[in-house]
Amino acid sequence: MDILKDIVINLLVFADAVSAGTRQVELFSEVASLGVKKIEVRREWIKDFTVELSQMSNKAHELDLEVYYSIPTPLFKKGKLDCGGLLQVLQEAAVLGATRIKFAVGEFDHTDQEELLALKNILNEQTVLVTVEGDQSSLNGKLECILGLVEACQTNNIPVYATFDVGNFVFVGQDPLYNAVKLSSHVRYIHLKDVEMTSHGPQVRCLDGGHINWRAALRLLPKDVPIGIEFPCGQQPRELLLTTIDKIQQAN
Repeated sequence: MDILKDIVINLLVFADAVSAGTRQVELFSEVASLGVKKIEVRREWIKDFTVELSQMSNKAHELDLEVYYSIPTPLFKKGKLDCGGLLQVLQEAAVLGATRIKFAVGEFDHTDQEELLALKNILNEQTVLVTVEGDQSSLNGKLECILGLVEACQTNNIPVYATFDVGNFVFVGQDPLYNAVKLSSHVRYIHLKDVEMTSHGPQVRCLDGGHINWRAALRLLPKDVPIGIEFPCGQQPRELLLTTIDKIQQAN
């Protein structure tokens, strides 16, 4: 496998630029210049959906970039599927030309077959790949939350899979390596970051800037899934991104 083709740049890496007013579409050329072919757009950073989605779609086509769509809101709320939110995001993804959508799991009740049926009916009409991940909260970030949904989806032939975020589990006091073993068969996407334990709690860091054995995690996870770089890379991110890409290539 050509690792470079399966590296994804989540636009979180340009957090400083976005905070200074740069729009996401303006960052597409920078991503393409790194030699990667996949980019992950963050929904919470879109200000004008009627304009920006089509602009990003056109730019991705121009640069031959495959687009992923990162959604911070949960797929389930208080045990119920957010049907309206899901349908809205699917519509946005179609305009964006996204091939994958990532949601937070949210609060899923695995005993509610009616909600699973609703999810199945919606996604059976779609070609976009849907994955879920845990966030950094104790309520919705633990292995059991993600595993409960993806196992229920597997049982009911619903095309929902896992995004494995190597760092998020540290925030909820769980071992990323143990969780990699438990989730591996369901994983279709990996988010890479490191986490340092500090006196102020866990803090996101660049690879090898924290305490996670991310290389061991990659060895435990599927080899044929995209790997997203997802941590802020400062005001001059290019050098750090190139170094990170090189580390990922060597690790594989």
